[in-house]
This record gives sequence, structure tokens and C-alpha cells, in this order.
Amino acid sequence: MPSPTDRERLAAVRRELAEWLAGDRAAPFVVRTGEGFCIDRAVAPALGGSLRMLWRWFLVSLGDHAPGCPLKAFFYRLAGARIGRDVCIAPGVILDPLAPQLVELEDGCLLGMGARLITHEYTATSFRLGRIRVRPGAVVGGFSTVRSGVTVGERATIGFHSFVNRDVPPGDTVAGVPARSLQRAEGSGSRVPGSEFRVEDQGSASGTRNSEPGTQNSEPR
Repeated sequence: MPSPTDRERLAAVRRELAEWLAGDRAAPFVVRTGEGFCIDRAVAPALGGSLRMLWRWFLVSLGDHAPGCPLKAFFYRLAGARIGRDVCIAPGVILDPLAPQLVELEDGCLLGMGARLITHEYTATSFRLGRIRVRPGAVVGGFSTVRSGVTVGERATIGFHSFVNRDVPPGDTVAGVPARSLQRAEGSGSRVPGSEFRVEDQGSASGTRNSEPGTQNSEPR
């Protein structure tokens, strides 16, 4: 049984999450958790209750296994995802069934085979929920993972098997774990063997630093 303190925290988180869902969702929703604090008791009511979540999960599963892009898009739209025209969704793509309504796929974008768009995540100390936007003409390479709160810019490309944990600028090409920008040979950074690209140096990565785990490209080389 949750303690009175935990019940108060859960009630506060429910209110904060409801306000976030009603807003523009520009920044991810992040809440700290801890021992004995079950975030699911706050998330499920805010997302419409367990039955509605199960219904969305069922629709997403149908979309996951449906043949052909139009049929996949049909079921994903029923589950709440916003999908534009001429969107290509390859076999094996996974949309997060917990909150598919936070996925936006704009006109002419492409999700490669096995790509994963994950709108929520847990760590030992926090819970995160965020919108994922794939802008017009962008390509998410096969078996890549896009993290909650990320926008993939117009006509940007994500290389296969990448982990994208920050926004991708329009027209950029990124790859790796975590994904980093690949620049033409005349740019700065280390040359990618056998290609015309360079990968940006660690210190040249743009973006605001964030103390939340997984939000910055600070991994050792």
C-alpha cells in the first residue's frame, strides 16, 4: 500500500502530467521516482485509464503486423498517432504502444525496417514521456531508435542502427550510438573511413547540456 506521502506525490504527478498533455508538449515530461513510488499509478489515469491504454495497445499491435503502409497507417491513426500523406512505414517498425498519440509522422517521411519510436522510458530514478516528430521527407534508418522528446528535421536522414537522443536539424545526416552529425569531407571532425563524410568531434556537438541521463553525447570515445 502506498504511504500518505506517496499518495500525495502521485496526485501531484497526475496533475502535472494532465497539464503537460493539455499543453504544447514542446519539452519532455520528466518526473523523479524512487523506492516505493509506482509511477504507473499516475501515468495510467492521465493517459485515459487502463482500458483505453489496452485498446491503444491492441490497435498499435495490429498496425505493427499489418501488411503495407496504408494499412499500418490506418491502425496507427486509430491508436492516436498523427500521420500525414505518403508516409512509408516498413515492416517491423515499432511505435510505442503506451502513448502512440505522441507520435507525429509528417508528409513523405520514411521509417525503415525495424525502426523504433519510443515515447516513454524509465530509469532507476526517473520517468520520461515526450513527443516524437518526424518532419516532412525525413528518413529514419532501419533498426534505429528515436528517443522521446526528439524532432527529426525536414529531409534529415538517420543512419541504420542509430540511437537518436537529441533533435536532428533539417537536412542533416546523423548516425551512431548515440547519433552524431556526419559532415562533408570539407567540414571539421574525423573522416569516416570509405565515405565522403566526417563525424563531428565530441566538443563541437551543439545543444544544451542536460543532467538527465541519456540526454547528452558525453560517452567516452
